[in-house]
Amino acid sequence: MKNKSLTFKIFLSTFSVGVLVYFLCALVFITNMYGYFEKKIFEELKTESTLLEGYNLSENSEDLSVLSELKTQNRITLIHTDGTVYFDNTVDASGMENHALRSEFLKAKEDGMSTSSRYSSTMLEKTLYFAKLLENGDVLRISCDQHTVGVLVLGMSQILLIMLVIAMIISGVTASILSKKIIEPLNKINLENPESSDVYEELKPFTKRIAEENFEKSQREELRQQFTANVSHELKTPLTSISGFAEILKQGGTDEKTTKDFADTIYEESQRMIALVNDIIKLSKLDEKSISLEKEPLSLREITREAIEVITPIAEKKNVSLNLSGDSGLINGVRPVIYEMVYNLIDNAVKYNNEKGIVSIRIETITETHNVILTVQDNGIGIPEREKERIFERFYRIDKSRSRELGGTGLGLSIVKHAAKYHNASVLVESKEGDGSTFKVIFIL
Repeated sequence: MKNKSLTFKIFLSTFSVGVLVYFLCALVFITNMYGYFEKKIFEELKTESTLLEGYNLSENSEDLSVLSELKTQNRITLIHTDGTVYFDNTVDASGMENHALRSEFLKAKEDGMSTSSRYSSTMLEKTLYFAKLLENGDVLRISCDQHTVGVLVLGMSQILLIMLVIAMIISGVTASILSKKIIEPLNKINLENPESSDVYEELKPFTKRIAEENFEKSQREELRQQFTANVSHELKTPLTSISGFAEILKQGGTDEKTTKDFADTIYEESQRMIALVNDIIKLSKLDEKSISLEKEPLSLREITREAIEVITPIAEKKNVSLNLSGDSGLINGVRPVIYEMVYNLIDNAVKYNNEKGIVSIRIETITETHNVILTVQDNGIGIPEREKERIFERFYRIDKSRSRELGGTGLGLSIVKHAAKYHNASVLVESKEGDGSTFKVIFIL
């Protein structure tokens, strides 16, 4: 669906509001004026009744013939105290029904005078009645017809349509002027430094958002450049090593032991590159949220056991013991991603531990806060305070030489951070240099 222009939207808004206000005002005005004129008619009917009282108003009075000849647009009716109509200046009174139950008759008998109104069957006209109790007990009723509000509005339809057209023209011109005035400061915004632009107060959050976007964009560009440089650097070292050893082997003349040593080195370096590329692919998928697998109910304890089984041979070589405790830790997640996160946390705890160290893994479900917490604690080398904020950066290593010796790619904790973010979980770290580290991943149920 094509987006409407700003001018059209302003026109629609101003025209709608204008028409609504106009018709509401017209309705209020017509209703009030209608009520005012109705009140005036009742006053005229009352005045006329006072004048008519000057005649001898009784059933056999000679004055009744005079009343029949009066030039008046109002209807005059005389009613006996029992409700029988004995005179009407418009129709034959003998054929009229008894008025004993008419509201204006009853109220006049009770209060001395009354007013009432009734709509016609078509609802287009309304009859106004004024009734007064005479001295002889009879009731004098004077009535006249009045058009309803609907008829008045219908009669004014031509004027209303003209006003509608005028409102459309005014709204169109106003919309065009307003849209130009609104767009003008937008076109003058300096996109490189938007907060320096002179704009309306209401547009300042917009320029602030652009500035934030620019800053985030520059940060992303900087991270991309750093990432590219880091990947190039990480690949250059093993490739140089592989190329050098392969060149020596190509020239021939090496003994069997040397050849085997070179082959071992080439294999180790190539495995390092494969691990690096795999980690980069994992991070890329997490960044782009392009993982095709659906989230499913998982047991965090079961996944942790699988990771421990794979890491146990490495831990045994360092005499590091792995202890698992806690409950099943049921969560919703993508199994391969959760496994990578758990594996990297335990793998790091083993790699950066001391000889005969201990790695404690605990899983606990906190029902009160609806959380599942995975805690991985070691008593290894720890993390210096100044390094804590950077350990989740890609390729960042606290001890570069030791990390390379242990086969780390420098992407493990970055994968942990992105995997947690993918599952709306948070990662907390507590560590002290020389006293070990504690990593906590908090899942929200």
